Amino acid sequence: MEVHTIRTLLDIKAMQSLGAVKSFSDENTASSSIFNSILGEVLGNNSVSQTSTTLIDKLTKPEGLLYSGNQPVFHPSSLSDILATTKPNAISNNTHSTHLNSDYTSIIKQAAEKFNLPEKLISAVIKTESNFKNSVVSRSGAEGLMQLMPGTAKFLGVKDSFDPVQNITGGAKYLRQMLNQFGGDTKLALAAYNAGPGNVKKYGGIPPFKETKDYVQKVLGHLNS
Repeated sequence: MEVHTIRTLLDIKAMQSLGAVKSFSDENTASSSIFNSILGEVLGNNSVSQTSTTLIDKLTKPEGLLYSGNQPVFHPSSLSDILATTKPNAISNNTHSTHLNSDYTSIIKQAAEKFNLPEKLISAVIKTESNFKNSVVSRSGAEGLMQLMPGTAKFLGVKDSFDPVQNITGGAKYLRQMLNQFGGDTKLALAAYNAGPGNVKKYGGIPPFKETKDYVQKVLGHLNS
């Protein structure tokens, strides 16, 4: 048994008593029983394997060690390490873009089929525009997954830009319009999506705006990754 594990158990025991104003004697009694049992095994048993096995068995059901009342209670940060070690994936705050993408897979698929677009192109635009965060609002007022400006959203028939179905459907529709307008040229369509079709026509290609140039490269990077 490692020293930091024993220390964590002592932290749990001490802070459960000090961390909350409300009395929770029943919960405290239960956690004390588990704590005393584990501590007794650590101090009185020289068999590492037996102690570790018992500890793992206790901590895979950590309800007795965590206060669940209404008052705030301090939980040592090292507790997450123990729980993660004894019960993989039990505590995880990491959300990967692939998981975010999977939340909208069916919507993207339907929009791609409806407007004859590659699913990966729609996903690449969403990744670049909002990183799959549905509640994002830009400084210029663009909203939602595909960052639709309110005027553009209204033109596309989108009533709620924070509704994933409406937003992705509207964004895909606009992307298809830009592709049609610029002869299927993906780079020009993306530039128009970002800076407006008027600017693409005005400059006869991708506008000389750093933001637009960077935008096109980012989308293409996600598209080809």
